Amino acid sequence: MRTLKDSAMDIGSIMLIIALSGIIGYGIVYDRVPQKLAEFLIGITANPILLQLIIVVFLMIAGMFVETTVLALLLTPILLPVVTSVGIDPVHFGVLMMTVVTMGIMTPPLGVALYTVSSLMECSPEETTKEAIPFFIAILAVVGIMIAFPDLVLFIPNLIFD
Repeated sequence: MRTLKDSAMDIGSIMLIIALSGIIGYGIVYDRVPQKLAEFLIGITANPILLQLIIVVFLMIAGMFVETTVLALLLTPILLPVVTSVGIDPVHFGVLMMTVVTMGIMTPPLGVALYTVSSLMECSPEETTKEAIPFFIAILAVVGIMIAFPDLVLFIPNLIFD
Protein backbone atom coordinates (compact mmCIF):
# COMPACT_ATOMS: atom_id res chain seq x y z
CA MET A 1 0.00 0.00 0.00
CA ARG A 2 2.90 2.34 0.80
CA THR A 3 4.36 1.71 -2.66
CA LEU A 4 1.07 2.59 -4.32
CA LYS A 5 0.85 5.81 -2.31
CA ASP A 6 4.46 6.74 -3.15
CA SER A 7 3.90 6.00 -6.84
CA ALA A 8 0.76 8.13 -6.89
CA MET A 9 2.62 11.01 -5.25
CA ASP A 10 5.51 10.74 -7.72
CA ILE A 11 3.27 10.52 -10.77
CA GLY A 12 1.07 13.35 -9.47
CA SER A 13 4.02 15.70 -9.06
CA ILE A 14 5.36 14.82 -12.52
CA MET A 15 1.95 15.32 -14.14
CA LEU A 16 1.56 18.68 -12.38
CA ILE A 17 4.85 19.83 -13.87
CA ILE A 18 3.81 18.65 -17.35
CA ALA A 19 0.41 20.35 -17.01
CA LEU A 20 1.99 23.64 -15.97
CA SER A 21 4.41 23.39 -18.90
CA GLY A 22 1.44 22.95 -21.22
CA ILE A 23 -0.19 26.09 -19.83
CA ILE A 24 3.02 28.03 -20.40
CA GLY A 25 3.15 26.63 -23.94
CA TYR A 26 -0.41 27.82 -24.59
CA GLY A 27 0.51 31.31 -23.41
CA ILE A 28 3.53 31.35 -25.69
CA VAL A 29 1.38 30.43 -28.70
CA TYR A 30 -1.32 32.93 -27.74
CA ASP A 31 1.21 35.78 -27.62
CA ARG A 32 2.61 34.75 -31.04
CA VAL A 33 6.09 34.40 -29.55
CA PRO A 34 7.23 31.79 -32.12
CA GLN A 35 6.47 34.05 -35.09
CA LYS A 36 8.19 37.00 -33.43
CA LEU A 37 11.17 34.78 -32.63
CA ALA A 38 11.56 33.70 -36.26
CA GLU A 39 11.53 37.30 -37.48
CA PHE A 40 14.02 38.30 -34.80
CA LEU A 41 16.49 35.48 -35.56
CA ILE A 42 16.47 36.09 -39.29
CA GLY A 43 17.16 39.77 -38.58
CA ILE A 44 20.18 39.02 -36.36
CA THR A 45 22.40 36.85 -38.54
CA ALA A 46 22.66 34.66 -41.58
CA ASN A 47 25.77 32.87 -40.24
CA PRO A 48 24.75 29.22 -39.63
CA ILE A 49 27.11 28.62 -36.70
CA LEU A 50 26.16 31.83 -34.92
CA LEU A 51 22.48 31.14 -35.53
CA GLN A 52 22.84 27.62 -34.09
CA LEU A 53 24.59 29.00 -30.99
CA ILE A 54 21.82 31.54 -30.45
CA ILE A 55 19.16 28.86 -30.87
CA VAL A 56 21.01 26.47 -28.53
CA VAL A 57 21.13 29.09 -25.76
CA PHE A 58 17.45 29.88 -26.30
CA LEU A 59 16.48 26.19 -26.27
CA MET A 60 18.48 25.52 -23.11
CA ILE A 61 16.67 28.33 -21.31
CA ALA A 62 13.27 27.34 -22.73
CA GLY A 63 13.90 23.70 -21.83
CA MET A 64 14.26 24.69 -18.19
CA PHE A 65 10.68 25.94 -18.11
CA VAL A 66 8.71 24.09 -20.78
CA GLU A 67 8.32 20.34 -21.31
CA THR A 68 10.20 18.73 -24.22
CA THR A 69 7.16 17.70 -26.24
CA VAL A 70 5.64 21.16 -26.00
CA LEU A 71 8.88 22.76 -27.19
CA ALA A 72 9.32 20.30 -30.04
CA LEU A 73 5.76 20.74 -31.25
CA LEU A 74 5.80 24.49 -30.80
CA LEU A 75 9.23 25.51 -32.04
CA THR A 76 10.10 23.01 -34.77
CA PRO A 77 7.70 24.48 -37.36
CA ILE A 78 8.93 27.97 -36.52
CA LEU A 79 12.68 27.36 -36.32
CA LEU A 80 12.99 24.87 -39.18
CA PRO A 81 12.38 27.42 -41.98
CA VAL A 82 14.83 29.80 -40.28
CA VAL A 83 17.66 27.26 -40.09
CA THR A 84 17.08 25.80 -43.55
CA SER A 85 17.18 29.32 -45.03
CA VAL A 86 20.79 29.65 -43.85
CA GLY A 87 21.76 26.19 -45.11
CA ILE A 88 21.49 24.03 -41.99
CA ASP A 89 20.35 20.47 -42.69
CA PRO A 90 16.92 19.73 -41.13
CA VAL A 91 18.07 16.35 -39.75
CA HIS A 92 21.12 17.96 -38.14
CA PHE A 93 18.96 20.67 -36.60
CA GLY A 94 16.44 18.12 -35.31
CA VAL A 95 19.11 16.08 -33.56
CA LEU A 96 20.73 19.23 -32.16
CA MET A 97 17.40 20.63 -30.98
CA MET A 98 16.28 17.45 -29.23
CA THR A 99 19.68 17.02 -27.55
CA VAL A 100 19.53 20.54 -26.11
CA VAL A 101 15.85 20.37 -25.14
CA THR A 102 16.38 17.01 -23.47
CA MET A 103 19.16 18.56 -21.41
CA GLY A 104 16.67 21.25 -20.39
CA ILE A 105 14.36 18.72 -18.73
CA MET A 106 17.23 17.77 -16.44
CA THR A 107 17.76 21.31 -15.15
CA PRO A 108 15.95 23.37 -12.51
CA PRO A 109 13.48 25.00 -11.96
CA LEU A 110 10.91 22.83 -13.80
CA GLY A 111 13.03 19.94 -15.06
CA VAL A 112 10.69 16.95 -15.24
CA ALA A 113 13.56 14.46 -15.36
CA LEU A 114 15.30 16.21 -12.46
CA TYR A 115 12.31 15.81 -10.15
CA THR A 116 11.63 12.28 -11.37
CA VAL A 117 15.17 11.15 -10.61
CA SER A 118 15.20 13.02 -7.29
CA SER A 119 11.96 11.33 -6.29
CA LEU A 120 13.14 7.87 -7.30
CA MET A 121 16.49 8.29 -5.56
CA GLU A 122 14.85 9.91 -2.51
CA CYS A 123 17.19 12.89 -2.53
CA SER A 124 16.75 16.61 -3.05
CA PRO A 125 16.78 18.18 -6.52
CA GLU A 126 19.82 20.20 -5.42
CA GLU A 127 21.78 17.00 -4.73
CA THR A 128 20.71 15.51 -8.05
CA THR A 129 21.72 18.68 -9.91
CA LYS A 130 25.11 18.74 -8.21
CA GLU A 131 25.79 15.13 -9.19
CA ALA A 132 24.59 15.76 -12.77
CA ILE A 133 27.02 18.61 -13.50
CA PRO A 134 29.61 16.34 -15.20
CA PHE A 135 26.85 15.01 -17.46
CA PHE A 136 25.75 18.55 -18.34
CA ILE A 137 29.33 19.40 -19.28
CA ALA A 138 29.55 16.27 -21.45
CA ILE A 139 26.28 17.10 -23.21
CA LEU A 140 27.45 20.67 -23.84
CA ALA A 141 30.68 19.29 -25.32
CA VAL A 142 28.67 17.01 -27.61
CA VAL A 143 26.48 19.95 -28.65
CA GLY A 144 29.61 21.96 -29.46
CA ILE A 145 30.96 19.10 -31.56
CA MET A 146 27.60 18.75 -33.31
CA ILE A 147 27.65 22.43 -34.24
CA ALA A 148 31.29 22.41 -35.33
CA PHE A 149 31.09 19.14 -37.28
CA PRO A 150 27.57 18.61 -38.66
CA ASP A 151 28.80 15.76 -40.87
CA LEU A 152 29.27 13.63 -37.75
CA VAL A 153 25.54 13.90 -37.10
CA LEU A 154 24.64 13.35 -40.75
CA PHE A 155 27.02 10.47 -41.49
CA ILE A 156 24.57 7.60 -40.93
CA PRO A 157 21.49 9.38 -42.36
CA ASN A 158 23.53 10.20 -45.48
CA LEU A 159 24.54 6.54 -45.82
CA ILE A 160 20.93 5.46 -45.61
CA PHE A 161 19.23 8.12 -47.72
CA ASP A 162 21.84 9.02 -50.34
